[in-house]
Order: sequence, then structure tokens, then C-alpha cells
Amino acid sequence: MQPTRRSALALGLGTLALPGLARAQGWQPTRDVEFVIPFGVGGGADLMARVIQKIITDERLVPVAVNPVNRPGGGGAVGMAYVAASRRTDPNTIVAINGTTQITPIMVPNARTLTLVRPIANVMLDDFLLFVRADSPHQTAAAFAAAAKAAPARSVNFGTGGTTDQMAVTVFGRAIGAELNMVNFNSGGEALTALLGGHVQAVIGNPLEFMGQLQARAVRAIGVFRDTRFADLPDVPTMKEQGIAAENFQMWRGIAVPGGVNDAAAAYWTEVMRKVVATEAWKRYLKENVASEAPMFGAEFTAFLERQEKLYRELLGRPA
Repeated sequence: MQPTRRSALALGLGTLALPGLARAQGWQPTRDVEFVIPFGVGGGADLMARVIQKIITDERLVPVAVNPVNRPGGGGAVGMAYVAASRRTDPNTIVAINGTTQITPIMVPNARTLTLVRPIANVMLDDFLLFVRADSPHQTAAAFAAAAKAAPARSVNFGTGGTTDQMAVTVFGRAIGAELNMVNFNSGGEALTALLGGHVQAVIGNPLEFMGQLQARAVRAIGVFRDTRFADLPDVPTMKEQGIAAENFQMWRGIAVPGGVNDAAAAYWTEVMRKVVATEAWKRYLKENVASEAPMFGAEFTAFLERQEKLYRELLGRPA
């Protein structure tokens, strides 16, 4: 029988409460590690995972190679199913997880994602911004909202790179009183490509997926889903400043191990992630991509995931 969400989180809590166990039992990877990224190349999960892999390699935090492998599809469900089917007890496997892996089963009841793995660490939080192409006639989120409300229902296209992006579009559409059309892709990178190609009018995404194009002035950020402006993007006003009562919304990003991995291996990887988030390279990555430092382990991460589950269900109108 598959564990419930609460029991899966409890398993993770038991693992994380044992930081010294790995050293006591002497476990460490015995062969190359597969770093499963259940999303497409170029999206936020992929970018984050490859930075973590580079830090692990550069800092020599593990004695073997760590190889990133993308297995996109189904809002994370394809990659998670792969882990559950062929890596369920393999301690030489780690997995990128995020809000999408928690939201997908809420939106698609038959999908199983986060319950198939053991979350061990959160490493960052990403806020959401509304992006348009640089040549868009809309200079502000308020102007974009007015045009969307005046347009026929579902005629304004938003590119999305996963179920978390879909929820962000839902939050925005509800706040402005417009029915928006979502064009779904496997990653934020693909959604960005669609925006640049003029196939969609807007994307709601995280800064790290768009910083290159933002700095190159190929896209423009016109509103942020938080209470205050970013210190590093001071010209982008909040939604609330523009009269749009959109809920604050963030993407958490973390790491898991397969659901059947033993406590010693899970504790080992927890310690590795503690070292990753303490490096200057990681702190520099967060600053360059306007992300929030938010390391969480053990009971703190478990409680956070439970609060996020409640929030997501409330935003989607899906009671527990």
C-alpha cells in the first residue's frame, strides 16, 4: 500500500532527525549517483539541480560522480514514477523536488509524485513574476489585466512550465476577473521559448528561469507576486501596488531521496545538502537569480510542506 502524504512526510522527518547516523554507520555512495530531474532542460528545476551538482563536484562533497538526468512529463509524475519503479531503494539516487511535485496530485488526483520519495531538504524559495515580451504593448501588470478582462474568455494565452505555473496563472486570473488560456510545456525554459516566439502573450515564472533574457531586454517583468519589490529588480512593482489583489505565491525547491532508501543514506544526503547551501557558490547563485535563501531540514521542512499543501488546496478550491 502506498503511503499517504502525511505518512510520507513523517518518514522524511524520521530520516532527518538522524544527522549523525550516516557517519556512525559509515554509509557513502558506492557508485556514480543519478540525480533525477523530473522536468525538462532549461527550466527552474533543471537549472537549480545542475548548480547543486556542480557545487557537489567542485567542493568534492561526495566520493563519486553525480550525473544529472532529465525525465520530464506529467508535472513531475513521469520522473517520480521512474524513481519509484527502478530506484525505490537505491541510495545512489537523489531527486529534484519542488512545488509542482506537490501540486500535480492535487490537480490530477491519479498522479503520484511527492509521496513516492522522501523529502530531505529545501534549499530556496522563488517568487513569481509576470513576464511579457519586450515589444509587448503592456508596460504594467495593470494594463495587461485591463486588456485581458476586455478580451474574449480564454483568448489570452499564458505559457506554463508545470502545475505550479498553472496555479500562478489561476491566481492571477481570479484576481483580475478574467478567464485565461494556459498553453502547457514541460519546463519554464520551453514556456520562455514560446513567449520569445510570440506563441503566447505572457508567462508567469520565477526569476531564475528568465534572468538571462531579462538582462538582455528580450522580455520585461511587469509585476511581482509578493508584498515588496525585489531589491535587485526595483523597477518591477508588486501586483498589490497596481491594484491587483493577487495572493503572494512562491515556489519552494528542494531535494529528496527515493522512498525506500534507508535512514543512514538519507541522513548522509541531508548532510551533503547542508554543506551545499553553506557554500559561497550557492549564496552567489541565489543573489544572481533573485531567489530567497530558505534552507529547511527535519521537522521544519516537514511542517512547511504541510502548510504548503493546505495553501495549495485553498488556492485551488480543493479541500483535503
